[in-house]
Amino acid sequence: MYRIIPNKSQEQWIELPSSKSITHRLLILAALNSGKTKILKPLISEDTEITITALQRLGAQIEARDSSLAITHPIGQALKSEIYLGNSGSSARFLLPLGVYADKPIRFSGSERLHKRPFSQLLAALSTFGHKFESTNQSLPVITFPGSSKGGKIRLKELPSSQIVTGLMMAGLKMQKNLTIEIPRTTPSLPYIIMTINLMKRLRLDVDYTNNTIRVNAKQPNADWMLTVEKDFSAASYWVVYALINRVKVVLKNMNVPSLQGDQFVLDIAEKTGADIMLYTDRIEINGEIKHAFDVDCESTPDLVPALSILALFCPSKCRLRNVKLLEYKESNRIQAVRENLEKIGGRSEFSQGNLTIIPRKSYRGTRINSYNDHRIAMSFAVAGTQIPGIIIDDPGCVAKSYPGFWMDFTYWKKEKG
Repeated sequence: MYRIIPNKSQEQWIELPSSKSITHRLLILAALNSGKTKILKPLISEDTEITITALQRLGAQIEARDSSLAITHPIGQALKSEIYLGNSGSSARFLLPLGVYADKPIRFSGSERLHKRPFSQLLAALSTFGHKFESTNQSLPVITFPGSSKGGKIRLKELPSSQIVTGLMMAGLKMQKNLTIEIPRTTPSLPYIIMTINLMKRLRLDVDYTNNTIRVNAKQPNADWMLTVEKDFSAASYWVVYALINRVKVVLKNMNVPSLQGDQFVLDIAEKTGADIMLYTDRIEINGEIKHAFDVDCESTPDLVPALSILALFCPSKCRLRNVKLLEYKESNRIQAVRENLEKIGGRSEFSQGNLTIIPRKSYRGTRINSYNDHRIAMSFAVAGTQIPGIIIDDPGCVAKSYPGFWMDFTYWKKEKG
């Protein structure tokens, strides 16, 4: 356990980790490419290592070289028939569609929490494309069988995650026919789908998106690629909130906008709340100040919700985070995790019709925070501890999922005996 030490209003210069979302997508696309791929400055974290190991077991050749990854052989000739995915929902949704391209049955499994997360829509889509598999209660474990994916047209209805669409899009490169996906007008986390589309276009892959319809040309790539991964805007959210609640300056080094990532929206929220944002070619500077409350739609940027919940505690009036219901299906039930921990520190919140409202109080109390093994809960409440004495994070190691160096950057803590 780590006890958080209240901040002494220090300016911070931070070198953030690379984007988990972009690293994941590049790894999958590279493992479908018959050419050579070099990924510069990838994120190496618990989740991306799960994906790397899984792709290697599926036959991809991946080698780490001086802050880069070289992928020189696509998946196909599987080395192992067992793939463990931990609690990585993105790994699962990106990898399950690839199981059909292996030359032997593959059993995908994960943590107890991952086995409780929804996969029925993804499995139904794979069945439509002719994938053969065995599943347990429409979730993991899943055994996939060798074969082919016929492609064609599919219409997806209400979705629990945009990652289903992204997984199908990337797998579409090896389908027999061109892939057409019609998505709902209210698809959650749409910027993550747009990220995938723009990333594929940057790699000169034939993909199009118009009128809620995505088209992917079913042609396996055979090209030499080299891309550098952007810094992670989800990770930036903790430092943006840190700057605001402590009213200090934070400099995010080697980071700029526009970005492929929808979570750059955190800068807009910060500016509307009262921060002064300065954009440079090599950094972003946030001069923190809170003048106003906020009311934002979080359907497109759900990963920002835990950090924004902490920001709301220090606003002058109640804040509303709209369309957050699907956070129930993340690494933890994040609505429950946020609300329970807010109550423990003396905060007030209401949840109704998919909207989370946080009512700030004059003071809060320190307590032990239950992170629920969720990296975003742990990091968000650690930031709260810079203003609330006595905050203790119960499972600090869970940050390795997306931000392994968080505790090296965030120095306001000391070890506490359990």
